[in-house]
Amino acid sequence: MSEAVLGMSGMTTPQRVLKARHIAAKLTGNSSYTTPSPSIIQITDSATALETAYNNSRGMDEGMITIYQRKLKLFKQLMVLVLAYIQQASGGDDVIIESAGVSVKKAPTASQPVGKVVGVKGGKAALAGQSWLKWKKLQYKKSYIVDKSADNITYVDAKCPCTKSTVLITGLVPETYMWYKVAGVNGFGQGEWSDPIRIESM
Repeated sequence: MSEAVLGMSGMTTPQRVLKARHIAAKLTGNSSYTTPSPSIIQITDSATALETAYNNSRGMDEGMITIYQRKLKLFKQLMVLVLAYIQQASGGDDVIIESAGVSVKKAPTASQPVGKVVGVKGGKAALAGQSWLKWKKLQYKKSYIVDKSADNITYVDAKCPCTKSTVLITGLVPETYMWYKVAGVNGFGQGEWSDPIRIESM
């Protein structure tokens, strides 16, 4: 179920007034919202009262500013009720929510199982006994693991849980070759291993 949002955060008072009138216009005659509560008249009256109080407060008269602040508070309270009505009457349907002149809060993309790591490359690093690896980033990952093998049969952990798509492998025998494979890991578990790659250490 989607969530309706007013989208008034950061708006100026004149923008809030326009938004409220837009919502009132969208609710008028809308078959999905047959009994708006607060009513359309209440929405437009509150917007007009806020607009008048705002304009009157521009002269910086303390009394007028106090009235404006009170009208703004009442306006915000009323719009919260309008939003609650829209949410309830729409049943959380995106199209129906948007037909009332408000926005839909997009749910974050759910995490998914990680795929196979591809594009693994590597080579000698700057210092003896080191090699570097990098690969294409996976979309739904939290970290990567790297295994190494001298014979491409028996693999052991290369001491690399890492979050970036690049790693420096240390502690190798200089000028020897090792096989490496990489996999992504997230809340769904470990993804498929990459194709093994043979890399020489410095």
